[in-house]
Amino acid sequence: MGRVIIAGAGIVGLSTALSLRRAGFAVAVRERAPRIRETGAVLGVWPHTIRELERLGLGARLAEIKAERSFVRYRDFSGAEFAKTEMPPARTVHRRRLSALLASAVGADDLRTGKELVDYAEDRDGVTVYYADGDHERADLLVGADGLNSRVRAILAPGTESRHQGGHHVWRAVLPFDGEIGDACPVLGRDRTRGTLMRLADGSCCWVIAQFGATTSSTMNSKEEALARVPNLHDGTWPFALREAVLATPEDSVLHSRVAVVPALSRWAGERVVLAGDAAHAMSPHIGSGASLGIEDARVLGDCLSRADIAPALAAYQDNRLDRYRQVRRHADAMAAAPTPLSYVERFAEYLSWLHTSRTSPVER
Repeated sequence: MGRVIIAGAGIVGLSTALSLRRAGFAVAVRERAPRIRETGAVLGVWPHTIRELERLGLGARLAEIKAERSFVRYRDFSGAEFAKTEMPPARTVHRRRLSALLASAVGADDLRTGKELVDYAEDRDGVTVYYADGDHERADLLVGADGLNSRVRAILAPGTESRHQGGHHVWRAVLPFDGEIGDACPVLGRDRTRGTLMRLADGSCCWVIAQFGATTSSTMNSKEEALARVPNLHDGTWPFALREAVLATPEDSVLHSRVAVVPALSRWAGERVVLAGDAAHAMSPHIGSGASLGIEDARVLGDCLSRADIAPALAAYQDNRLDRYRQVRRHADAMAAAPTPLSYVERFAEYLSWLHTSRTSPVER
């Protein structure tokens, strides 16, 4: 089939490598960082995501994230339950753990770090990729899975730089924590603050605090910023160990992100170059499924390339993904505009129902 270079060794890049290997390509994953590392805390692993990962050959290694159907109880800052939603079978997993599983499946021989893509040149026969260290290499196809600030996207679709969402910040951490956590209950609190505290399969604890429409302080560190928002999520009258978990977190372990998005693209592919994951569609975490959608991209790209030559396969993939993400953005916009916490929950449930029943690929499962 040929050789493919994949720019980016995050979850989507590694998943793409496995999917395209199944389609018959020799894969070469190139990561600009000096080592493989996954930022962020946890991600939600939905049923269709688990199926995709099993299809990529992870199989028994996914035992720790086996999905279970459950009800999610939404609370306000006083602990009052205002909604209860039956969720599709799902589980949360540490991003680093999933990244390690995928990297192991790809294998060290097909993965190189310290290779920052700075340019590429397409021609009729393939693509030449140029790196910051002066090196270059040829392939039949280049996949830009290089994230929010994708260099591949900047070349393929100029003027599509990521944009910060005004006042949207997220703080989170994963840590050992012996305190009582109880059920993972999302809290939609005061002043547009949201948060949760949960136990992961390996026994560690994860907490997340999201703030919409706010500024941060120049005099506070990330841990202090997170603590300052705990009262918006917990009035102290009900059992919720969020403050204790944040206090137990070393300051340098608190991850803070100012949320940014990629504008809707009209082009995902050239003749020999294509985008996947956040490089193509990073959106607000209102929808809570960025990594899952990126893994879906990997499967659809592999499906298309298994059925056609590169140029028509990329065109089919682009058509499929553009239509898919027009619908995803419609749901994301509806959740962002929800006037009340209850209406947000209702719109999120509508999105999940659509996500898990809609057809995503020109090739049947």
